[in-house]
Amino acid sequence: MTPRREIYAIGGLAMPPEANAYGLARYSRSDKPAKETFTKMVEKILEGDAAMKRFFEVFYFQYGHASIADLAHVSMAVEHISMIAAMEVVDEQLWDGQERSTRYQHFSKDAVYTPAKAPTAYKTGIAYLMDEYNKLFPELLASVQTQNPLPKDYSESAYKGATHARAFDIARYLLPLASLTSVGQITSGRTLEKMISRLYSNRYAEVRAVADDLKAACNAPTFNPFSQEIRQGLQQIKAAKLRKRLQSILQPRAPLPTLVKYTAPIKYHLETEKDLRQAAKELLKIKTVDSSHDVQAFHKQDPLVEAVTTLFYSVTHYSYKQIKDVVGSWSEKKLASIYELGTRKRGSHDELMRSLDTHSVTFDILMDVGSYRDMHRHRRTIQVPQDYTYLHGYDTHPETGKYGGLYPYQLAMDTITPTLKKLDKVNHEAAVYLMPMGFKRRSLFKMGWNEIDYIGKLRTGPGRHLSYWNIALRMVAEAKKLSPARTKHIPTKPLSLDSVYER
Repeated sequence: MTPRREIYAIGGLAMPPEANAYGLARYSRSDKPAKETFTKMVEKILEGDAAMKRFFEVFYFQYGHASIADLAHVSMAVEHISMIAAMEVVDEQLWDGQERSTRYQHFSKDAVYTPAKAPTAYKTGIAYLMDEYNKLFPELLASVQTQNPLPKDYSESAYKGATHARAFDIARYLLPLASLTSVGQITSGRTLEKMISRLYSNRYAEVRAVADDLKAACNAPTFNPFSQEIRQGLQQIKAAKLRKRLQSILQPRAPLPTLVKYTAPIKYHLETEKDLRQAAKELLKIKTVDSSHDVQAFHKQDPLVEAVTTLFYSVTHYSYKQIKDVVGSWSEKKLASIYELGTRKRGSHDELMRSLDTHSVTFDILMDVGSYRDMHRHRRTIQVPQDYTYLHGYDTHPETGKYGGLYPYQLAMDTITPTLKKLDKVNHEAAVYLMPMGFKRRSLFKMGWNEIDYIGKLRTGPGRHLSYWNIALRMVAEAKKLSPARTKHIPTKPLSLDSVYER
């Protein structure tokens, strides 16, 4: 008899992520139905997961069957971390989640991250920026509402939300990167394992501490909103044996205690970055940093030249073109020696560094950190950001002057800049956390044509932030130089369609 097709979901409150992964992995290595496989493993879960741990140790850690960890998904809240840490958490290609929109947050000088040994200048700078933000925002809001009155047949709540969003979009340029935010994510065990090791390898102490906390959360019982109700219900069961059995089934369990067991800093990344910085210092000899272009596009590149250019890009503040103009004239032997520098310390379990990934179109983008934070979420791209710096100066929202905020904004940014420069000499970490979102950051975005089309469609139109709307249009304009016939089919919208009443 031909087996009848049957499709069903598996899981529930009593099934932690590792148990799901274990069951599906065992199922893939047998000829039995999933229902039978999961039913047989129930007692092993309740006995302390020893069988699961042995299975993962053999098939995942020893044999390297990495896809097993893709079967274990866990939902996590990562709360009260700085914008810098949030961007690092989100910086994972196979990741599903959302950072809290800054439009809905309340910002104050108390809701910030303070690096260890931060000098008085840092705390004074934070207080100054927050005071300026809290003065500027209500003034902008009043001006936005005065110049854009409530339309007829438009709800007052929608109007308040839209005008509030527009005023905030302008004022947020003053917010320091130390400002706290939160992230919600649903990730597989493999992605979480890679994320934790990557965060452990980060240059900033807070980000490494987030790695510690993520690993601890994988080993701690999960939060269950029904826990209290379950406990109360169990107490009403008079049969002691049944109550004890249900308690063992329904108790909160750690989601991924085994799969994150060996997470640690990635020595390959740390040591290679150090080597590349030294090589760039010795070989590039570029006198000044070019900050004159917001978007430049490159394609049809020699893969070796592209890889070497990107390696140096990742550890400097030079533009992609500046570096490419230098290394493009090198011999293949010299290029190969730098490529080897990016690979020779790679361990047996290490993937190639992201900097070595090549793609059809490379965009070198210089934009304010606030907009970078939005564009950064396009995970179908290969992104290679440079470190934060004051060298490129700051950007200004296109409507700051229109609503009367240009002078106070520029005064605040010009006042904080000397502090950043002085602070950077004694405590780079503190200088970066103090840096307002309006300062510019340079990053490579490598992608295929479908992603250019997606960005052009998604990031332009009413309700979008004007800064990244403009960047998206510039990307399409640069892409047009590469292929006019393909670019004309990208559904972008011009800035003239902007409307305060949409968000």
